[in-house]
Amino acid sequence: MKRAWRIASVFVPPILAGAIAFRAGGASQLDVVGALVFLWWVMSATLVIRYLEIRNARPDDRPDALAQLDVLTGTGRAVMWSGFAAIVLATQTSWASLSVIGMLGIGTACIAATWTGIVAGGDLPWRSATVTRAVLPRQATEGDPLREEVQLFGVRIPAGMRLFAQGRATPHGVTTRYCVGSDGSRAEIKLESELGAASRGDHRAPPLALWLGDVLGIARTAIIYRGETEFSAVPKPSRVDNARELLGAGGDDAQTVPTHRMPTEGTFRIREYVPGDDARRIHWVRSLQANQLVVRLPDEIPQAEPAVRLVLDNCLAGTDSLTCTAHDELLDAIVRIWLGIGNALAETGTRVTLVTAVKNGDGAFSRVERALVTRSSRQALQLGARVTWQPALALDALVGKPAARDTGRTIVITSRPKPRISAPDVTWIVVPEMTWTTAGWQPLPQSLWMTLPFPSGSAENRSSRRRQQRRRILKQWDDRAELTLLLGCIDWQQYAGAFVARPRGGHVALEVVS
Repeated sequence: MKRAWRIASVFVPPILAGAIAFRAGGASQLDVVGALVFLWWVMSATLVIRYLEIRNARPDDRPDALAQLDVLTGTGRAVMWSGFAAIVLATQTSWASLSVIGMLGIGTACIAATWTGIVAGGDLPWRSATVTRAVLPRQATEGDPLREEVQLFGVRIPAGMRLFAQGRATPHGVTTRYCVGSDGSRAEIKLESELGAASRGDHRAPPLALWLGDVLGIARTAIIYRGETEFSAVPKPSRVDNARELLGAGGDDAQTVPTHRMPTEGTFRIREYVPGDDARRIHWVRSLQANQLVVRLPDEIPQAEPAVRLVLDNCLAGTDSLTCTAHDELLDAIVRIWLGIGNALAETGTRVTLVTAVKNGDGAFSRVERALVTRSSRQALQLGARVTWQPALALDALVGKPAARDTGRTIVITSRPKPRISAPDVTWIVVPEMTWTTAGWQPLPQSLWMTLPFPSGSAENRSSRRRQQRRRILKQWDDRAELTLLLGCIDWQQYAGAFVARPRGGHVALEVVS
């Protein structure tokens, strides 16, 4: 319906104004009628030829044919209908100056649409064009500054036209806009923009929207999309304090087994010193007697290093339709805490296995286990970049059966109420949603009398744009409340004895729920 109105704004005002002027009669009005009919006929012929050219193109190369008729911008439609209104008033009041104003408005819009259809209609400007786009660095770390580079080569920009490009690398990122004049026609041009801090994840940036518009902003060509690219940002693990408390009092590595002594053996055994032995175990008296360094052997055997499975609970349905940023902020915080706890435990000699669900190449989600060791920390970060909210695998499937958990402790990191799973020996770490997310309340655009919300001349000052912005902000507010409902209210009594992760001085503090 909106497109039909836009196309009607191209063809209806000139011919309707001509009919009204012809009915009014008079020599001056007949001159107006002749000029309007001529302008309308030339413009209509040009646009219809472009429409038929695209419609008869090969199916593989066929763009939207109706877009060749929808050539007026919002400013162009306002000029066209304002000229029509001026001619109508001129016929009613016999004020010749209004006829001049009306002819100037309709004539300018018709000439701009005709020129756009002749020199930039169809696929003429893009036949030899090459548009490449890159977001650098392609492999970044969360929080690193990103920049966008766009390479244009061979784009034909006719005289009186300008090339416009617009795009957004991430759903909640900044919108980049570019404008190139006709002096850059068929030239090799490099455009750059700063995108701000990198957000965690494997991103596929949608292509840029490109079109040509006249210098007056009245007419434009159909929009084409070029320049899709990919980039990735691995998470930045948080520093977690007192993570060793997750292993229990004293830690599992403090439990030892005494050795067996033969009846003829003394209270301790000795052997020759080997480089790397603890110097505190050197027996100096025996070393002097033997004329070489000897060390005592311990009378107990320590247990093997403890093993921990860190399970990230990323099962949450309904986040795909949310337009707010809170659900992304919460998941980013959970991933940073998940990796931070794994690094803190690995530094103490604990064998850490990361468990979560990620999307495969075929689009299905599957359970993934990956050992976290120092030499493969990059693989763990890449796994963290792939983590998204998923509705397929519940926490039961991520934790696994009891037979799969007998290799060590199981620690679950979640932000939801405690589910009923068959795992009484699981340690819980709760990441509260309200602590790790921002409210994100954007103010509604307000316009006072004689005061505009945006700078003068900005397209965002239009009433339609302001209504769209208002609806978009209200939708974000509703989605923020919906996220709270999806997560549910946490009953801290069920989490008694568990740990809660809270920010403290740039680090993450684990506190026991009483």
